[in-house]
Amino acid sequence: MRTIAFGSVFTALAIMTFPAVARPSAAEAERKRSALSFEEVKAWIEAYKSAHPGRGGKDADINAKTPAQIAADPAAQQLLSLCGKDQRPVIPLLAWEYGGSDHPWKKPQASALIYCVHTPVKDASPTWRFDAADDHVTADVYVKFPDQNPCKDQSGAKQVTACIGDLTNFEILVDTASINDGKDVGLSLASASTTLRLILSDATKVHLWDDK
Repeated sequence: MRTIAFGSVFTALAIMTFPAVARPSAAEAERKRSALSFEEVKAWIEAYKSAHPGRGGKDADINAKTPAQIAADPAAQQLLSLCGKDQRPVIPLLAWEYGGSDHPWKKPQASALIYCVHTPVKDASPTWRFDAADDHVTADVYVKFPDQNPCKDQSGAKQVTACIGDLTNFEILVDTASINDGKDVGLSLASASTTLRLILSDATKVHLWDDK
């Protein structure tokens, strides 16, 4: 009984004595992301790839890591924060396709540095939704650092398709749009078909890719 009472008193004193630590707001997090330079982030990516050569390079795939692995890896956390809430960065220099014959992103030097992919949410949003009746996912994608996109002068979807390197790389974007098969938000997306839409720099959207 004494231990419980002491704990209660200590907790009460702690609440009164120590101010709560405020978490960064979404706006502040976005401001910090916007302040990052292409060269700075490229250096982070190259350093991460160099530091994680294990399993033939699979250890560098940040989107394949478990929550425990991410929690123990500040550099992975830094890279995962490059896109916004409910998004994942697909980084061609680090990304892998799994199933059958596993392989890394093909010809990453031809592609943009980072693609931000909207990921599963419990309730449909303007950027990600799941139609259960049709077992179909619709997810938005955009290019991080569009000014350095090697296909920035192309129009519409060609800003990605003309620089994808290899069409099989779209499978990595599709898989990310249903990351963990939606289990993290209580969905089952293992057999879902997918439509990807590209958000352009002017915020308009165009059809990008269909995966049946």
